[in-house]
Amino acid sequence: MEKTLAAPDNTRSLSVLCSAAVKTRAADFERRTKRRLSQTKASVCVSGEEDDEEEEEVKEKIEALKRIIPGGTALGVDALFEETAGYIMSLQCQIKNIKVVTSFLQSLDKQDMKFGG
Repeated sequence: MEKTLAAPDNTRSLSVLCSAAVKTRAADFERRTKRRLSQTKASVCVSGEEDDEEEEEVKEKIEALKRIIPGGTALGVDALFEETAGYIMSLQCQIKNIKVVTSFLQSLDKQDMKFGG
């Protein structure tokens, strides 16, 4: 004879309660999110003059970046940002290499001093 385990009758009511709790939490989260977004939108409202100033500032920074990055004057904004990322990585590698060479040279100097050189 096979034995089967019957699910208790309260499992269905438990799943309904869990489902209701999840829905309530989701609704609360949605309300909080909407409230935060409305507060953010209210604080972000900027006049046209401030928009123009901000846009001009961004353009100036992009022009400065074009002058700093090798070949940057010929690039569009998207390509300029990609090239900037590569340039930064290249500079970081150069710094790391300089540190290694400096450390090596310092250790050679210490060895020369030990041997009276």
